[in-house]
Amino acid sequence: MRKLLYLLASAAVMAGGCSEKKETPAGEGCGTIRIACEADATIDAAAAMAAVQGATRAAAKPDGKDFTLRIRGENFDKSWATVAAYNAEETAYTFPEGRYAITVTYGDPEAEGADKPYYAGATEVEVAARRTSTAQITATIGNAQTLVRATESFKKYYNNAEFTVTTGAGSIFTFRPCDAAEAEAVWVQAGKPLTLKGTARGQSQDGTSEGPLYTFTPEPLEAARPATRHIFTLDAKKAGSATLTVTLGEGYTETVELDVELNDEATE
Repeated sequence: MRKLLYLLASAAVMAGGCSEKKETPAGEGCGTIRIACEADATIDAAAAMAAVQGATRAAAKPDGKDFTLRIRGENFDKSWATVAAYNAEETAYTFPEGRYAITVTYGDPEAEGADKPYYAGATEVEVAARRTSTAQITATIGNAQTLVRATESFKKYYNNAEFTVTTGAGSIFTFRPCDAAEAEAVWVQAGKPLTLKGTARGQSQDGTSEGPLYTFTPEPLEAARPATRHIFTLDAKKAGSATLTVTLGEGYTETVELDVELNDEATE
């Protein structure tokens, strides 16, 4: 009878599958998963060079250990606050043989503003019995940036410029491109439109009073692209005219030039 009870207890342990307790080693047919995560802060080909030159600040690059983690399998779905938290207790989890989906994220995909980058990455690993499988994940930027600039030619004919970029999520960001110091690019949701509008003063007619106030009609951009800096650059070849160049990326991968309509009825 004692021998029979021992056999029944052994069968129950084997039927229980792989363990999630540190004191119990991986069973037959189970393995472990190690997570190695890093962030790719690339906005575009020339972003890093622009940051070195002081034109814009580079994208924030979080430590891979700070990403949130989720592991999903056929009978497993669990999340951790950070990769570091999981790796600290990785020996506590053994997984039945099979394929697992690994996802990591950092930040909020719906947040907009300065210092609001969002990163995401995913991969799959195949777990083998009594082996450790490493999930190597490179997370990339999932949101976008926007910035308003003015050329020296524009500043020659206009001053006190104030422009706003309105996002499809309803955020409004103000830029003053004629100021001496260039504004910082802000983070916006990808896949949603951006609309630029603003005002600027023209040259003074007598050298003492303020010049006329011009209103720039709204110019829309259909959708912001992930991992791309959307730069609205104002230019002017002569007084009373203006051109808007929309550049996607510091590397000038794509540009759109628009003749800006000036509303001189708003002249003061």
